[in-house]
Amino acid sequence: MLGTSYGELFFIIGATAASTAGLIGPKDLPIIARTVGRLAGKAIGYIQLGRGQIQSVMDQSLANPVHEELKENMAQLQAILHEFRTASSMYPTPMARTLMDN
Repeated sequence: MLGTSYGELFFIIGATAASTAGLIGPKDLPIIARTVGRLAGKAIGYIQLGRGQIQSVMDQSLANPVHEELKENMAQLQAILHEFRTASSMYPTPMARTLMDN
C-alpha cells in the first residue's frame, strides 16, 4: 500500500493516537481508537474486494482469447493428424506404421 507496510501504518496510527491522548482525554481514547480501527478494517476490506474483482476481470479478459487461440490450434493439429493418417493408410511405409501405432 503505497510502499508502506502494515506494521509501519499501525506504528504511525499508534504514534498519532498517543500524541492526541492529551487532547482527547483518556476516557474518549478507547472509543476513538475502536472507531478508527473499524474504519481502517472496512477500508482494507473494500480495497481487497476491489483488487480481487479487478484481478478476476483481468484473468477473464486474458483467458478468453488464449482459450480461443488454443482451440483453433488444436483443431488445426487434429486436421493435420487426420490428413497424415489418411495419407499414411494409402501409402504405408515402415515409419508411417510406427507413427500410426502411437
